[in-house]
Amino acid sequence: MKRILVVDDDPDILNLERRVLEREGYEVVTAAEGLAAKQLLQTEAFDLVLLDIMMPGADGFEVSRALPRAKGQRHTPVVFVTARDDPQALREGFRSGGTVFLTKPFTAGQLTRIVHSMLG
Repeated sequence: MKRILVVDDDPDILNLERRVLEREGYEVVTAAEGLAAKQLLQTEAFDLVLLDIMMPGADGFEVSRALPRAKGQRHTPVVFVTARDDPQALREGFRSGGTVFLTKPFTAGQLTRIVHSMLG
């Protein structure tokens, strides 16, 4: 079973992503802020990380930059799930290790298509 870490400070978005992905058969672990996500990445392995950008503690860019240093996470793809789609955010997202951007608001179908394409 593929494991996905979903990180978002909006509890409604976090729960929506979790429900949609669990229905698709994925094991989902959630974190409500960046520092908690960084701690999880130091101790657990994930096949995919879905990250909000604007969060308290550590933003999504910081979490993504920490990912290659995390145990066993060197090649884990990162999808930024965010309302920010400006050129600066896109540049910083790709520089920090992001693979794909999914812009909020999104549909369950968009989310599952991106996750399926990232995980094969």
